[in-house]
Amino acid sequence: MAVIGRPRGFDRDAALEAAMLLFWRKGFATTSMNDLCDTMGVRSPSLYAAFGSKEALYLEAVEHYVRTRDPRSGTSLRKERPLGPH
Repeated sequence: MAVIGRPRGFDRDAALEAAMLLFWRKGFATTSMNDLCDTMGVRSPSLYAAFGSKEALYLEAVEHYVRTRDPRSGTSLRKERPLGPH
């Protein structure tokens, strides 16, 4: 018997956009979980259920930025090349 969970009560993409902008403005270290919950319009349990942790949310926010703001960055980040001088 499969157990079906409650549907999310928020728009994940809109919440991710809000988190991305907050991280951009305040930085990772100074952005609190309370700040994120308030800005994203979600409660703490929903945030953890959807994203896992502040760190995981931050990584998804960076990926969201690459996808929505600068597609060239996504391409260049995915290419494997040495980090040192060429």
